[in-house]
Amino acid sequence: MTRYRYEIRTGDTWYAGTDATPSLGLTGTQGSMKPMEINDPDSNNDWEKGDVNHGTFTTQELGNLQTGTLSHDGSGTGSDWTVDYVKVTNDEDGRIWSAGVNAEIKANAPFRLVFSLVDKGQFDILEARKKEEAARKKGEDADKEAELAAAEEDRAAAEEERQFRKDLEKEKAKLKRELAVAKQKAELDKLRAQLAPPAASAQASSGATGGGNVRSVELFGVLNGQNVPLVRAVQQGPTGFVVVPGARVMRGDGPGDGFGLGGSPGRWSTLYSQSPADFGLPATVGVLGSDGSRGWVLSGQFLAQLLGSNWQQVIS
Repeated sequence: MTRYRYEIRTGDTWYAGTDATPSLGLTGTQGSMKPMEINDPDSNNDWEKGDVNHGTFTTQELGNLQTGTLSHDGSGTGSDWTVDYVKVTNDEDGRIWSAGVNAEIKANAPFRLVFSLVDKGQFDILEARKKEEAARKKGEDADKEAELAAAEEDRAAAEEERQFRKDLEKEKAKLKRELAVAKQKAELDKLRAQLAPPAASAQASSGATGGGNVRSVELFGVLNGQNVPLVRAVQQGPTGFVVVPGARVMRGDGPGDGFGLGGSPGRWSTLYSQSPADFGLPATVGVLGSDGSRGWVLSGQFLAQLLGSNWQQVIS
């Protein structure tokens, strides 16, 4: 809102003054003010012959005043009012507009005012300051936006780095699992190779073939309270095969023990045509181990490493 002051001079002619209630309306480049009743707060008998009366009002910013209306309601005796001029001052920047009248205004017959700027006051200085302030604020806003953009870029970069490290750790964990599986598979393959008879030795063997006289014994493991294939209960040590810590090696004599390889005759005759003696075993006892899906011969050499020198008593 903007505060304005008005100045109105009543003419010097006979009966120029009025006891009626005047109204003033204004229109500028930025807005209009509807006609409003006016009076001089410093005068007990305003609008008399030759008087200059003043007053103030507050309204929206009107911009550069262009036109207006001056009227009265015709109340009182001899209400016709002769006016010399109307001046309006913008108290915010000091601009002054003036409109000549030099006419008698009749009751309810508004006189059209045409204003001209007679004093620019501080308008140019204040406008220049406003522009400087706007430019300064624009620059500050631009700097702030740049800072926010830089902060967002940093945040995005940090998030990208965090996600990269997360993905990297995930990939490393995956590769470690794959490596552990590959190592376990390699150990199983190595153990199978150790358990399996050499091809040349099998072909060269001339001993008796396994038949109904051969009894099958299965060695299997117990780990964490559960039966497991022998290959999970045994591992290659520095000097030979040893039992995995926490595991035990058990003997199975019937198909209901271990993984179903033991019995009389058991699975020996279905897996091998050679005599157990060809593998360093007693001729009538075939010793087998399982990887969970297949059976393998356990040679005398392997049993000696695993069970010690009295291994034959263990399997008998």
